[in-house]
Amino acid sequence: MSAGPTDKQERSLNEAPGLPPMFGPIENGKRTWIKIGKVDYDTMGYLLSCHLIIEHYMEAFLKAHHDQLDWEAARLTFGQQVALIATWNLPKPFNPIEPIKHLNTLRNRLGHRVDYRLTHEDMLPFIHYLQAIEDRSGRTPERKVSDEPAKVILERFTGLVAAAFAGSVSFRDSQPSRRGDKP
Repeated sequence: MSAGPTDKQERSLNEAPGLPPMFGPIENGKRTWIKIGKVDYDTMGYLLSCHLIIEHYMEAFLKAHHDQLDWEAARLTFGQQVALIATWNLPKPFNPIEPIKHLNTLRNRLGHRVDYRLTHEDMLPFIHYLQAIEDRSGRTPERKVSDEPAKVILERFTGLVAAAFAGSVSFRDSQPSRRGDKP
């Protein structure tokens, strides 16, 4: 007996769920309805997951560098965390603050417009960030960043940002004053 999905489960994995129409304006005294087109749940969910992962790393960064503060009581928004980190003295092209701000803008668009679809223009801040790092590395990629699908661009961006924060947090954690060592 197979442990795979049942026929019903398989169908539900391949079919996007339908959403009810949204209220439209009143025209000629009658309510209109706005049908929701195809929603790219996969990319939408992936972008939201990238946002959550980066927020996790930003929180760890702030706590590691300012451990005397009560971060739980502060309950900062994503934008407030970015504003605090904006003074991070990481040189270009490695400083991810501007594309992180853009990620938050996209998250807000997706959070308020269920039918929003990412465009190539939406991806440009991530493409420019990744391209600048590739250019700095001196290696020739097999494929241009701008030719990659949105999810691949988001994956690469999120991985690099996480690595930058993780490196800073790990370095901070290794300092004798953080470990309780005596100088």
